[in-house]
Amino acid sequence: MLWAGVCLAAEPAGEDGQGMSDRMDRIAVKNGAWVIPEDVDLSEPAWRAAMDAHRVRLRAQVPPIRRSEAIKRSFVEGFAFLFDRRLYDAKAGKWRIDEFLDRGEREFGGYDQVILWQSYPRLGIGPRNQFDYYRDMPGGLEAVAEWVRRCHKRGVRLFLTYNPWDLHTRDGDRHAADTLELLRATGADGVYLDTLAEPPAEWEAAFKPLGREVLYGTEGHPWDKRIAKVHTSWGQGWAITPPDRVYNTRWLWPEHKTFLTSNRHSRDHWDEVCSAWFTGTGVLVWEVVFGNDTSWVERDKRLLRAVKPLLVAFWENFAHPDWQPHIPAGDKSLKVNRFPGPMGTVYTLTRPAPEAYAGPLFAAEAGKTYIDLFTGAELPVADGMVRGKIAVRSIGGVLAADRITPKLRALLKKVCPGRVPPFVDVDTEPIPPAAECDHKLRRVNRLRGVKPDALPPGMVWVPGGTFLMKISHPWHGARCYDHYGWDEAGRKVELRGFAIDTTPVTNAQFAAFLRDSGYVPKVREGFLKHWKAGKVPDGLADHPVVYDSLDDARAYAKWAGKRLPTEAEWQYAAAGEDGRRWPWGRRFVPSRVNATGGTVPVGSFAADASPFGLHDLCGHVWQWTDDTYTDRVHTFAILKGGSFFRMPADASKWYVHTGPLALTSHAKVPLVGASLDRFATVGFRCVMD
Repeated sequence: MLWAGVCLAAEPAGEDGQGMSDRMDRIAVKNGAWVIPEDVDLSEPAWRAAMDAHRVRLRAQVPPIRRSEAIKRSFVEGFAFLFDRRLYDAKAGKWRIDEFLDRGEREFGGYDQVILWQSYPRLGIGPRNQFDYYRDMPGGLEAVAEWVRRCHKRGVRLFLTYNPWDLHTRDGDRHAADTLELLRATGADGVYLDTLAEPPAEWEAAFKPLGREVLYGTEGHPWDKRIAKVHTSWGQGWAITPPDRVYNTRWLWPEHKTFLTSNRHSRDHWDEVCSAWFTGTGVLVWEVVFGNDTSWVERDKRLLRAVKPLLVAFWENFAHPDWQPHIPAGDKSLKVNRFPGPMGTVYTLTRPAPEAYAGPLFAAEAGKTYIDLFTGAELPVADGMVRGKIAVRSIGGVLAADRITPKLRALLKKVCPGRVPPFVDVDTEPIPPAAECDHKLRRVNRLRGVKPDALPPGMVWVPGGTFLMKISHPWHGARCYDHYGWDEAGRKVELRGFAIDTTPVTNAQFAAFLRDSGYVPKVREGFLKHWKAGKVPDGLADHPVVYDSLDDARAYAKWAGKRLPTEAEWQYAAAGEDGRRWPWGRRFVPSRVNATGGTVPVGSFAADASPFGLHDLCGHVWQWTDDTYTDRVHTFAILKGGSFFRMPADASKWYVHTGPLALTSHAKVPLVGASLDRFATVGFRCVMD
């Protein structure tokens, strides 16, 4: 038979004539959890015997699973999104590592390991690869090493992120060598394997020069022989309600660590934490999902803070190979798991019903003392049943011990929270994206919307008016501003007249700015990276300037008596009044964009002009707009036009869209610091209003 992908041999029939294999064949595994038919009672002895035999056989088909005590004691994994503006103070040039870890301790009971995510959703804006994002982040690899040191000081492991699909940026064939370099330079504990269930086969030999074990985490939930090659995984999308499920990985290999994240975009984690306690597994704390603010509510944080000390204190129970799910309970509304261990047996209970319960919990054993793990009180036994209470939509925990030693009593006093934090209805609706942008702060007001008798050289006039702005936002893991419906109905935008550069700012023009203004950016890393010894390379004077941050571009614009265009101004100047998709019309024409794979002199394509006479709008260099949005968790800017950098047709869908971009589209760019916000493919043009 096939069960969860493992081929099993036939088994002898049981006393009721039904083979154990036939019993287990009735249970399917979907997304990591058993799908149990309604007529199946896993607490029946025959089912229990079938399950135990099945588990023994499956374990025999997989190499030994060895996990360190540190992994087994881990129950909270934190996700640090590099572009979370709370992590880096750009003005002070300082990473807020301790503040991040302090908050983890204060609000979630402390992180046991942290994923430092650096790449998606920005990969593809230019040739910078996933490893360059660590190299180019503020402070570079030394800053990553400092993250590692600060985490280690608190006993927290740090994982770097690996994106196996990043094959088409710079050096896409050097993944093993680049990962080894990062591990060696930073001292990171391991690698989080995005989209993979196991590390690439060649990594084991490639990483031997490190002389230490490399830990691996994965977003998958491997249950077969691959689980021997990873140390932690995610219970991503696992069915956590109703609680009549058995997580396949937990049942087979309880020493393996899984962190639950049932719905990454949800802010309701009550059932998730209840499920983590009930199954003795971990929880992923992911509060900034690639830019979406998914902050936990205090109700759920309070519950996690209550259960984590108990999970850690009895980690040996939750890693025990002979734990039993769904033992007979005192009421059919109750679900009970049993975890044996050196200090006694831990029983975890869950009951999602809308009313409280008081009554029998499970069968008592003679000579045992039963302690409520949340209140610390001894529970009574009556009619052979341990009796207790479960609150509304809540959980419970009981320790059965031969005797309560002074050491155990001291431990219970330390970790028992006093009660289970109550379930209350709270607002867990999604937090809307930022609605306001701050470009109005940089108005020039030299022309006040009126066309002058003579325009500055290289500029054209765009008359004011109202146009229907349509935006098709490419989804890259998170929302942008409130753009819903803009791609179909559009929104009317009123603009006053302005002048705009016909082409992007060139290297020669930017050199003049530096010479005349004496501008020196506060952060020099990556600034005009393509220049040689601070000078424009031969042959590039009339090419668009790149490797400029948004602040660099704004500084140039201010010196020139101009400013950057808003997204609406850029799009209107590019599309005209008829809202066309491309500057020259409604259809894409390949001969009117840059297909050389690098920058070319501005104005090289006469046929690419917009209705107002602009050139180099699509497929040359991405162009900064003045629109920046800031919410609680991040600041992001808007790029328009696409660039010369193109991915092949079979490139991963996770990349930012590359090549020429239609006028009705854009790219959302989370910002962090100048060294990482300068790109080989991004330039700008200016406006005057």
